[in-house]
Amino acid sequence: MRRLFRLKGDRPVATQARAIATRKGIVDAAASVFVRHGYAGASISEIADEAGITKGAVYFHFRSKELLARAVVDAQDELATQVRERSVAGSPSAVAMLVAMVRELGVLMRDDVVARASMRLAVEVPTGELEDVGGTYEAWIGPTEHVIGQAVAEGDLRAGLDAAALARFLVAAFTGMQTVSVATSQLEDLMPRLREMWAIVLPGIVAPGREHIIPGLLRRA
Repeated sequence: MRRLFRLKGDRPVATQARAIATRKGIVDAAASVFVRHGYAGASISEIADEAGITKGAVYFHFRSKELLARAVVDAQDELATQVRERSVAGSPSAVAMLVAMVRELGVLMRDDVVARASMRLAVEVPTGELEDVGGTYEAWIGPTEHVIGQAVAEGDLRAGLDAAALARFLVAAFTGMQTVSVATSQLEDLMPRLREMWAIVLPGIVAPGREHIIPGLLRRA
């Protein structure tokens, strides 16, 4: 009789697929609970209820709340990589890519619970309690600085602009706007806030003689 599934090692592929799906479901459930209650207020019991499984099943995949939080942050890192790749693929210039990266990240925060949970964890978890969780923000500074440097080289941003300082500012500004938007509208007004940010920032960083590109950039924001 023909097998209905292949074997990989001594575990059926179908069993592995179920385990992967269960693990993802737990991570998504944990993200939802972290968004609602924060790291300190979240409990394994509520995460299990959210996932529709037992506490034992959660502990089978994750031995602690710390490991669950780490899994949420790691999942967000993968999503952020996809955001950067989409921004590169769809942008005609480095400065357009910079605006697109911020927009795509805003859309991700608004629409994806894992991304929102990761950002809340990065803001709320005390230093040292969950190793490297603050890297959620730090991971954006390097790529942003690189794109700013490209935009300067292409002549769209001011010569002599401090790319590292501007990258730190943009990441911090996004963080603040996202945090306030959560508090005031559950991220419903995040995208208009980001467009307002660019309307203020772009006139100060666009190279003299290149001001005509600002309206097009704002349409991308």
